[in-house]
Amino acid sequence: MKVKSALRVFEVLEYFDDIKRDASLSEISRLLGYPLSSTSGLLKSMVDVGYLSQTNKQYRPSLRVALLGSWVASDIAPEASVLKMMEWVGAQCSQTIVLAVPEPVQVRYIRVVPATSTMRMYVSPGAVRPYPTSGLGRLFLSKMPDEKIVEIVHVYNKHQAKEGRQLNPETIRREILSIRKEGVSVSMDQVSPGEGVVAIHLPSQVQKFPLAIGIGGSSQLIREKQNYFKELLQDAVKIFCPASASL
Repeated sequence: MKVKSALRVFEVLEYFDDIKRDASLSEISRLLGYPLSSTSGLLKSMVDVGYLSQTNKQYRPSLRVALLGSWVASDIAPEASVLKMMEWVGAQCSQTIVLAVPEPVQVRYIRVVPATSTMRMYVSPGAVRPYPTSGLGRLFLSKMPDEKIVEIVHVYNKHQAKEGRQLNPETIRREILSIRKEGVSVSMDQVSPGEGVVAIHLPSQVQKFPLAIGIGGSSQLIREKQNYFKELLQDAVKIFCPASASL
């Protein structure tokens, strides 16, 4: 028996694979023959779980979709595999390894290699984090113009006003300057108390889109081993992305 909603998810993804461009709600509804109301609900659900992204009323598959099944290709070309890199890093440190991508208003984890240690950071693929208060978010902020950073912090403060959570733009600016200088983001007790992450960008030569890889664990572990984790991530880039070893 076919499950209509599940079938429609695949039909939407196959439609994007055919047209290879962004599409609007009305276009998807019309060309796939779905009612407009149910198409709207379907697309919203796919955005919520990270399989589609939406910008200016246009939809497109996310990088999470792009990486589905990429483990098959990694067996053919393991030297170019980001997923193999994540597995290698995880085997070296036994901690949670995350792959993240920037979205218009947040950062999303699109792939996770779970930790094998007893004390571990739990996170699921598709989870999102705010730019200003997460380690990976601030890492991506470090690649943005200062004006954009100020805008993002302002929007965050506006949304958090009722909660009494306000960020100091000058504090964020200093942290971003440090990340730009060191090339690494170290964050502890930001999104989840007692947890932290060490993260670096993947070289632009590796992917046509921004990606970052991070090691997550307890704040105490991150505090004690942040230099080791930074070197481990840098070694992983040299091993799995030899063309970018000089970066």
